[in-house]
Amino acid sequence: MRVLIVDDEDLSLKRLNRILTESGEVEVCGAFHDPEAAQAYARTHRFDAAFLDITMPRISGMTLIGELRKFHPALPIVLVTGYEEYAVQAFDHEVIDYVIKPVTAERLNRSISRLKQKLAESPTPAREPELEQQPSAEAVPEVAIPRLTVSLFGGFSVRGGSGTDGPLKLRTPKTEELLAFLLCNRSTTRDALTDTLWKELSPQKASTNLNSTLYYVRRAIGDGGDTPIILKDRSGIRVNREVVDCDLYEFEELFRQMRRTPEHRHDPERFERMDALYAGELLKGRHYEWALTRARQLEIDFIAVLDTASRYHAKMQQPLRALYYFERILQLDPIREDVHREIILLYLALGRKSDAKRQYLTLETVLDEELGARPSAELERLMREQ
Repeated sequence: MRVLIVDDEDLSLKRLNRILTESGEVEVCGAFHDPEAAQAYARTHRFDAAFLDITMPRISGMTLIGELRKFHPALPIVLVTGYEEYAVQAFDHEVIDYVIKPVTAERLNRSISRLKQKLAESPTPAREPELEQQPSAEAVPEVAIPRLTVSLFGGFSVRGGSGTDGPLKLRTPKTEELLAFLLCNRSTTRDALTDTLWKELSPQKASTNLNSTLYYVRRAIGDGGDTPIILKDRSGIRVNREVVDCDLYEFEELFRQMRRTPEHRHDPERFERMDALYAGELLKGRHYEWALTRARQLEIDFIAVLDTASRYHAKMQQPLRALYYFERILQLDPIREDVHREIILLYLALGRKSDAKRQYLTLETVLDEELGARPSAELERLMREQ
Protein backbone atom coordinates (compact mmCIF):
# COMPACT_ATOMS: atom_id res chain seq x y z
CA MET A 1 0.00 0.00 0.00
CA ARG A 2 1.49 3.34 -1.07
CA VAL A 3 0.61 6.26 1.21
CA LEU A 4 1.19 9.99 1.45
CA ILE A 5 1.71 11.56 4.89
CA VAL A 6 1.51 15.25 5.82
CA ASP A 7 2.26 16.86 9.22
CA ASP A 8 3.93 20.22 9.89
CA GLU A 9 5.45 18.95 13.19
CA ASP A 10 8.84 17.41 12.42
CA LEU A 11 8.90 14.78 15.18
CA SER A 12 5.31 13.74 14.55
CA LEU A 13 6.02 13.33 10.84
CA LYS A 14 9.16 11.28 11.43
CA ARG A 15 7.41 9.09 14.01
CA LEU A 16 4.46 8.43 11.71
CA ASN A 17 6.82 7.70 8.82
CA ARG A 18 8.81 5.22 10.91
CA ILE A 19 5.85 3.33 12.37
CA LEU A 20 4.11 2.99 9.02
CA THR A 21 7.30 1.81 7.32
CA GLU A 22 8.09 -0.68 10.09
CA SER A 23 4.60 -2.18 9.80
CA GLY A 24 5.70 -3.97 6.62
CA GLU A 25 2.29 -3.19 5.11
CA VAL A 26 2.99 0.33 3.89
CA GLU A 27 5.34 2.16 1.54
CA VAL A 28 5.55 5.87 2.37
CA CYS A 29 5.89 7.39 -1.08
CA GLY A 30 5.76 11.00 0.09
CA ALA A 31 6.22 12.63 3.50
CA PHE A 32 5.71 16.38 3.74
CA HIS A 33 5.78 19.18 6.31
CA ASP A 34 4.16 21.55 3.81
CA PRO A 35 0.58 20.75 2.71
CA GLU A 36 1.06 22.76 -0.48
CA ALA A 37 4.01 20.55 -1.43
CA ALA A 38 1.85 17.49 -0.80
CA GLN A 39 -0.86 18.98 -3.00
CA ALA A 40 1.68 19.50 -5.82
CA TYR A 41 2.92 15.93 -5.40
CA ALA A 42 -0.63 14.57 -5.69
CA ARG A 43 -1.07 16.13 -9.13
CA THR A 44 1.45 13.78 -10.75
CA HIS A 45 1.79 10.74 -8.52
CA ARG A 46 -0.17 7.61 -7.70
CA PHE A 47 -0.82 6.47 -4.15
CA ASP A 48 -3.47 4.50 -2.30
CA ALA A 49 -4.21 6.53 0.83
CA ALA A 50 -3.17 9.58 2.85
CA PHE A 51 -2.44 10.23 6.53
CA LEU A 52 -3.02 13.93 7.30
CA ASP A 53 -2.59 16.23 10.29
CA ILE A 54 -5.47 18.70 10.79
CA THR A 55 -3.94 21.89 12.19
CA MET A 56 -1.32 23.09 9.70
CA PRO A 57 -0.35 26.53 8.39
CA ARG A 58 -2.01 27.95 5.24
CA ILE A 59 -3.93 24.76 4.40
CA SER A 60 -5.70 22.77 7.12
CA GLY A 61 -6.03 19.02 6.93
CA MET A 62 -9.76 19.38 6.24
CA THR A 63 -9.08 21.64 3.27
CA LEU A 64 -6.29 19.38 2.05
CA ILE A 65 -8.71 16.45 1.86
CA GLY A 66 -10.68 18.29 -0.81
CA GLU A 67 -7.55 19.33 -2.69
CA LEU A 68 -6.18 15.77 -2.80
CA ARG A 69 -9.52 14.36 -3.91
CA LYS A 70 -9.50 16.67 -6.92
CA PHE A 71 -6.81 14.36 -8.29
CA HIS A 72 -7.83 11.15 -6.47
CA PRO A 73 -11.65 11.27 -6.03
CA ALA A 74 -11.98 8.11 -3.95
CA LEU A 75 -8.82 8.63 -1.88
CA PRO A 76 -9.10 7.00 1.61
CA ILE A 77 -7.97 9.40 4.35
CA VAL A 78 -6.74 8.83 7.91
CA LEU A 79 -6.59 11.96 10.07
CA VAL A 80 -3.83 12.04 12.69
CA THR A 81 -4.19 14.89 15.18
CA GLY A 82 -3.76 16.01 18.76
CA TYR A 83 -7.31 17.36 18.94
CA GLU A 84 -10.46 15.33 19.61
CA GLU A 85 -12.95 18.10 18.80
CA TYR A 86 -12.60 17.70 15.02
CA ALA A 87 -13.90 14.13 14.99
CA VAL A 88 -17.47 14.88 13.86
CA GLN A 89 -16.27 17.24 11.15
CA ALA A 90 -13.70 14.65 10.05
CA PHE A 91 -16.22 11.90 9.50
CA ASP A 92 -18.37 14.35 7.53
CA HIS A 93 -15.45 14.24 5.07
CA GLU A 94 -15.77 10.43 4.91
CA VAL A 95 -12.40 9.69 6.48
CA ILE A 96 -11.47 6.07 7.17
CA ASP A 97 -10.06 6.67 10.66
CA TYR A 98 -9.32 9.41 13.21
CA VAL A 99 -6.16 8.85 15.28
CA ILE A 100 -5.20 10.92 18.33
CA LYS A 101 -1.50 11.73 18.82
CA PRO A 102 0.90 10.49 19.98
CA VAL A 103 0.44 7.60 17.58
CA THR A 104 1.41 4.05 18.49
CA ALA A 105 2.14 1.06 16.29
CA GLU A 106 -0.85 -0.81 17.75
CA ARG A 107 -3.24 2.03 16.96
CA LEU A 108 -1.89 2.58 13.44
CA ASN A 109 -2.17 -1.14 12.70
CA ARG A 110 -5.93 -0.76 13.16
CA SER A 111 -5.92 2.12 10.67
CA ILE A 112 -3.92 0.04 8.19
CA SER A 113 -6.41 -2.83 8.52
CA ARG A 114 -9.29 -0.46 7.80
CA LEU A 115 -7.47 0.92 4.77
CA LYS A 116 -6.79 -2.57 3.43
CA GLN A 117 -10.46 -3.43 3.80
CA LYS A 118 -11.49 -0.22 2.02
CA LEU A 119 -9.04 -0.80 -0.83
CA ALA A 120 -10.21 -4.40 -1.20
CA GLU A 121 -13.76 -3.13 -1.63
CA SER A 122 -12.65 -0.58 -4.26
CA PRO A 123 -10.19 -2.16 -6.71
CA THR A 124 -8.78 1.15 -7.92
CA PRO A 125 -9.62 3.69 -5.23
CA ALA A 126 -6.98 6.28 -5.85
CA ARG A 127 -5.15 5.37 -9.03
CA GLU A 128 -5.99 7.37 -12.12
CA PRO A 129 -4.30 5.93 -15.23
CA GLU A 130 -3.33 9.34 -16.58
CA LEU A 131 -1.03 10.07 -13.62
CA GLU A 132 2.70 9.66 -14.01
CA GLN A 133 4.28 6.77 -12.14
CA GLN A 134 7.82 8.14 -11.97
CA PRO A 135 8.41 10.86 -9.37
CA SER A 136 9.35 14.27 -10.72
CA ALA A 137 12.31 16.21 -9.36
CA GLU A 138 10.01 18.61 -7.49
CA ALA A 139 8.16 15.82 -5.73
CA VAL A 140 10.94 14.15 -3.77
CA PRO A 141 9.66 13.39 -0.24
CA GLU A 142 10.79 16.04 2.20
CA VAL A 143 11.70 13.78 5.13
CA ALA A 144 15.03 11.97 5.04
CA ILE A 145 15.30 8.47 6.49
CA PRO A 146 17.07 8.65 9.87
CA ARG A 147 20.70 7.59 9.57
CA LEU A 148 21.45 7.58 13.28
CA THR A 149 19.29 6.13 16.06
CA VAL A 150 20.33 7.71 19.36
CA SER A 151 19.48 6.79 22.96
CA LEU A 152 20.51 9.39 25.54
CA PHE A 153 18.29 8.29 28.43
CA GLY A 154 19.73 5.62 30.73
CA GLY A 155 23.15 5.78 29.08
CA PHE A 156 24.44 6.63 25.64
CA SER A 157 24.14 4.50 22.55
CA VAL A 158 24.23 5.33 18.86
CA ARG A 159 23.32 2.96 16.06
CA GLY A 160 23.92 3.51 12.37
CA GLY A 161 26.57 5.50 10.57
CA SER A 162 29.07 4.31 7.97
CA GLY A 163 26.42 2.26 6.18
CA THR A 164 25.55 -0.08 9.08
CA ASP A 165 22.65 -0.48 11.51
CA GLY A 166 24.92 -1.75 14.28
CA PRO A 167 26.31 0.14 17.30
CA LEU A 168 28.57 3.05 16.41
CA LYS A 169 32.25 2.54 17.22
CA LEU A 170 34.01 5.69 18.38
CA ARG A 171 37.75 6.13 18.54
CA THR A 172 38.25 7.62 22.04
CA PRO A 173 36.23 8.69 25.10
CA LYS A 174 36.67 12.32 24.01
CA THR A 175 35.25 11.48 20.58
CA GLU A 176 32.23 9.96 22.32
CA GLU A 177 31.83 13.00 24.57
CA LEU A 178 31.98 15.41 21.64
CA LEU A 179 29.26 13.48 19.81
CA ALA A 180 27.16 13.32 23.00
CA PHE A 181 27.52 17.08 23.49
CA LEU A 182 26.48 17.80 19.89
CA LEU A 183 23.48 15.47 20.07
CA CYS A 184 22.29 16.87 23.42
CA ASN A 185 22.68 20.51 22.47
CA ARG A 186 21.79 20.16 18.76
CA SER A 187 23.36 23.53 18.00
CA THR A 188 26.49 25.07 19.50
CA THR A 189 29.55 27.21 18.76
CA ARG A 190 33.19 26.25 18.42
CA ASP A 191 34.00 28.38 21.49
CA ALA A 192 31.38 26.58 23.59
CA LEU A 193 32.84 23.22 22.56
CA THR A 194 36.44 24.13 23.31
CA ASP A 195 35.54 25.86 26.60
CA THR A 196 33.57 22.79 27.73
CA LEU A 197 35.65 19.86 26.49
CA TRP A 198 39.18 21.33 26.47
CA LYS A 199 39.02 24.15 29.01
CA GLU A 200 42.43 23.19 30.45
CA LEU A 201 44.20 23.79 27.11
CA SER A 202 45.30 26.96 25.38
CA PRO A 203 42.79 28.31 22.80
CA GLN A 204 45.00 27.26 19.87
CA LYS A 205 45.56 23.73 21.13
CA ALA A 206 41.87 23.36 22.09
CA SER A 207 40.88 24.39 18.57
CA THR A 208 43.27 21.86 17.06
CA ASN A 209 41.85 19.11 19.28
CA LEU A 210 38.32 20.08 18.32
CA ASN A 211 39.11 19.86 14.62
CA SER A 212 40.75 16.45 14.87
CA THR A 213 38.08 15.00 17.21
CA LEU A 214 35.28 16.33 15.02
CA TYR A 215 36.97 14.67 12.03
CA TYR A 216 36.91 11.30 13.81
CA VAL A 217 33.27 11.77 14.80
CA ARG A 218 32.24 12.53 11.23
CA ARG A 219 34.23 9.58 9.93
CA ALA A 220 32.57 7.24 12.44
CA ILE A 221 29.07 8.34 11.47
CA GLY A 222 29.84 8.19 7.75
CA ASP A 223 29.14 11.88 7.37
CA GLY A 224 29.68 12.28 3.65
CA GLY A 225 27.28 12.57 0.78
CA ASP A 226 24.45 15.00 0.14
CA THR A 227 22.76 14.89 3.56
CA PRO A 228 25.33 15.36 6.34
CA ILE A 229 24.45 14.69 9.97
CA ILE A 230 26.73 17.39 11.37
CA LEU A 231 26.39 20.78 9.70
CA LYS A 232 29.06 23.46 10.01
CA ASP A 233 29.00 27.12 9.09
CA ARG A 234 30.50 30.39 10.33
CA SER A 235 28.02 30.69 13.17
CA GLY A 236 28.69 27.25 14.63
CA ILE A 237 28.00 23.53 14.47
CA ARG A 238 24.62 21.84 14.58
CA VAL A 239 22.99 18.43 14.21
CA ASN A 240 20.73 17.80 11.23
CA ARG A 241 17.65 16.56 13.07
CA GLU A 242 16.07 15.32 9.85
CA VAL A 243 18.41 12.33 9.81
CA VAL A 244 18.65 11.64 13.57
CA ASP A 245 16.04 9.63 15.49
CA CYS A 246 16.66 10.51 19.15
CA ASP A 247 14.72 9.63 22.33
CA LEU A 248 15.58 13.01 23.91
CA TYR A 249 14.19 14.99 20.97
CA GLU A 250 10.91 13.08 21.00
CA PHE A 251 10.57 13.35 24.79
CA GLU A 252 11.17 17.11 24.78
CA GLU A 253 8.72 17.65 21.91
CA LEU A 254 6.00 15.67 23.72
CA PHE A 255 6.67 17.61 26.92
CA ARG A 256 6.44 20.94 25.07
CA GLN A 257 3.13 19.86 23.56
CA MET A 258 1.80 18.95 27.01
CA ARG A 259 2.69 22.38 28.40
CA ARG A 260 1.52 24.30 25.34
CA THR A 261 -1.79 22.60 24.58
CA PRO A 262 -4.40 21.74 27.26
CA GLU A 263 -5.76 18.86 25.14
CA HIS A 264 -2.38 17.11 25.40
CA ARG A 265 -2.13 17.25 29.20
CA HIS A 266 -4.41 14.28 29.83
CA ASP A 267 -3.47 11.83 27.11
CA PRO A 268 -2.87 8.23 28.30
CA GLU A 269 -0.95 7.27 25.15
CA ARG A 270 1.33 10.27 25.61
CA PHE A 271 1.98 9.27 29.23
CA GLU A 272 2.90 5.75 28.12
CA ARG A 273 5.19 6.96 25.35
CA MET A 274 7.07 9.39 27.60
CA ASP A 275 7.42 6.68 30.25
CA ALA A 276 8.91 4.37 27.62
CA LEU A 277 11.30 7.06 26.35
CA TYR A 278 12.64 7.94 29.80
CA ALA A 279 14.75 4.83 30.32
CA GLY A 280 16.85 6.47 33.04
CA GLU A 281 18.91 9.57 33.78
CA LEU A 282 20.27 11.48 30.78
CA LEU A 283 23.67 10.03 29.81
CA LYS A 284 23.67 7.82 32.91
CA GLY A 285 27.11 6.49 33.74
CA ARG A 286 29.00 9.01 31.59
CA HIS A 287 29.65 11.61 34.36
CA TYR A 288 29.82 14.56 31.98
CA GLU A 289 29.84 17.70 34.13
CA TRP A 290 28.15 19.75 31.41
CA ALA A 291 25.17 17.36 31.35
CA LEU A 292 24.34 17.33 35.08
CA THR A 293 22.01 20.34 35.19
CA ARG A 294 20.19 19.21 32.04
CA ALA A 295 19.80 15.68 33.44
CA ARG A 296 18.30 16.99 36.68
CA GLN A 297 15.83 19.24 34.85
CA LEU A 298 14.71 16.38 32.61
CA GLU A 299 14.14 14.22 35.68
CA ILE A 300 12.03 16.99 37.22
CA ASP A 301 10.05 17.30 33.99
CA PHE A 302 9.50 13.54 33.87
CA ILE A 303 8.33 13.44 37.50
CA ALA A 304 5.82 16.18 36.61
CA VAL A 305 4.54 13.99 33.76
CA LEU A 306 4.24 10.99 36.09
CA ASP A 307 2.41 13.09 38.66
CA THR A 308 -0.07 14.29 36.02
CA ALA A 309 -0.53 10.74 34.73
CA SER A 310 -1.09 9.20 38.16
CA ARG A 311 -3.65 11.79 39.24
CA TYR A 312 -5.44 11.58 35.88
CA HIS A 313 -5.85 7.80 36.17
CA ALA A 314 -6.94 8.10 39.81
CA LYS A 315 -9.61 10.61 38.76
CA MET A 316 -10.72 8.29 35.95
CA GLN A 317 -11.21 5.43 38.46
CA GLN A 318 -8.25 3.47 37.09
CA PRO A 319 -6.41 2.71 40.35
CA LEU A 320 -3.93 0.16 39.00
CA ARG A 321 -2.64 2.57 36.34
CA ALA A 322 -2.50 5.33 38.97
CA LEU A 323 -0.52 3.04 41.29
CA TYR A 324 1.95 2.29 38.51
CA TYR A 325 2.73 5.97 37.89
CA PHE A 326 2.87 6.86 41.60
CA GLU A 327 5.36 4.03 42.12
CA ARG A 328 7.43 5.29 39.18
CA ILE A 329 7.68 8.64 40.97
CA LEU A 330 9.02 6.95 44.10
CA GLN A 331 11.71 5.19 42.05
CA LEU A 332 13.08 8.66 41.28
CA ASP A 333 12.13 10.54 44.45
CA PRO A 334 11.55 8.05 47.30
CA ILE A 335 10.98 10.62 50.07
CA ARG A 336 7.79 12.07 48.53
CA GLU A 337 5.42 11.57 51.48
CA ASP A 338 2.47 12.90 49.46
CA VAL A 339 2.99 10.13 46.88
CA HIS A 340 3.30 7.43 49.55
CA ARG A 341 0.05 8.75 51.01
CA GLU A 342 -1.75 8.53 47.64
CA ILE A 343 -0.54 4.93 47.20
CA ILE A 344 -1.74 4.02 50.71
CA LEU A 345 -5.17 5.55 50.01
CA LEU A 346 -5.46 3.65 46.73
CA TYR A 347 -4.56 0.37 48.41
CA LEU A 348 -7.16 1.00 51.12
CA ALA A 349 -9.80 1.83 48.50
CA LEU A 350 -8.99 -1.48 46.80
CA GLY A 351 -9.34 -3.36 50.10
CA ARG A 352 -5.63 -4.21 50.14
CA LYS A 353 -4.88 -3.29 53.77
CA SER A 354 -1.70 -5.38 54.01
CA ASP A 355 -0.24 -3.56 51.01
CA ALA A 356 -1.21 -0.22 52.56
CA LYS A 357 0.55 -1.12 55.81
CA ARG A 358 3.63 -2.31 53.93
CA GLN A 359 3.73 0.99 52.03
CA TYR A 360 3.49 2.89 55.30
CA LEU A 361 6.41 0.92 56.77
CA THR A 362 8.43 1.72 53.65
CA LEU A 363 7.68 5.42 54.16
CA GLU A 364 8.68 5.23 57.83
CA THR A 365 12.00 3.63 56.91
CA VAL A 366 12.93 6.03 54.10
CA LEU A 367 12.02 9.14 56.10
CA ASP A 368 14.04 7.95 59.08
CA GLU A 369 17.09 7.00 57.00
CA GLU A 370 17.10 10.04 54.73
CA LEU A 371 15.69 12.85 56.89
CA GLY A 372 15.57 11.57 60.46
CA ALA A 373 11.83 12.29 60.39
CA ARG A 374 8.53 10.51 60.82
CA PRO A 375 5.36 10.46 58.70
CA SER A 376 2.78 13.17 59.34
CA ALA A 377 0.48 12.86 62.36
CA GLU A 378 -2.51 12.67 60.04
CA LEU A 379 -1.09 9.67 58.19
CA GLU A 380 -0.07 7.96 61.43
CA ARG A 381 -3.61 8.40 62.74
CA LEU A 382 -5.07 7.00 59.51
CA MET A 383 -2.92 3.87 59.76
CA ARG A 384 -3.79 3.30 63.44
CA GLU A 385 -7.46 3.18 62.45
CA GLN A 386 -6.86 0.33 59.97
